[in-house]
Amino acid sequence: MKFRICVVALALLASGSLFASVTEEETFSYPLNDGGRFSISNVNGSITITGGSGDSVEIIATKKADNQKELDEIEIDISHSLDEIVVETELGDSGKWYSRDNNSGHVKYEVIVPVNTELNTVDTVNGGVTISGVSGNVVAESVNGGVEVRDLDGDANLCTVNGSIDAKFSKLGGQQNVKAETVNGRVTIVLPKNADVRVSADTLNGSINGRAFGLETDKGFVGSDLNGNIGDGNARLNIDTVNGSIKIKSN
Repeated sequence: MKFRICVVALALLASGSLFASVTEEETFSYPLNDGGRFSISNVNGSITITGGSGDSVEIIATKKADNQKELDEIEIDISHSLDEIVVETELGDSGKWYSRDNNSGHVKYEVIVPVNTELNTVDTVNGGVTISGVSGNVVAESVNGGVEVRDLDGDANLCTVNGSIDAKFSKLGGQQNVKAETVNGRVTIVLPKNADVRVSADTLNGSINGRAFGLETDKGFVGSDLNGNIGDGNARLNIDTVNGSIKIKSN
């Protein structure tokens, strides 16, 4: 019996080594004009974008899979010009919706862009999105993961299905337009004290707290909503969630 236990243990150890994950890192660098456009799409994995002082886009892509075959199937396609850079991620046929097999492929992106870059689309299916220090407009989306943005002063469209949204703005006024929407998750918006914005917020199952700016919540039989101005109400801020709370805080 002891011999059989030893054989089983050795087999398990061997199988563990055979199925250990494999990783590979790729780096890319492309020049981008001031105010240029950048888009990136991922399937499994997070995306982190930071505004920098340079005039190029620097990308670090860390690829990971359960085996070498599936790692080799991961493709990163980049189209680039001086005005626009587009990054797309493919996991191979086994990662597509019509396949019976699931590709274990996973890519983590870490990106530095010029501070004035327009982020046309930053999206992932399974993973979080984090963006900071970008003054251009931002569109950020996830399906299963949170969205976190910091130090923004442009338009923003933030969306997720299963995850929270945390957004901090260094400026919100003028003609800015901000939307934050999730289905299952909370939304926290941090605004500067001199914000000048019209706020509209709705939740079906959760509370709304805008007391930091003297905003009052209307509680209905089902759900809650808030509508009010901070300052003169020139900019627009729309917040929606189904299952989660909403909080509007002062920086």
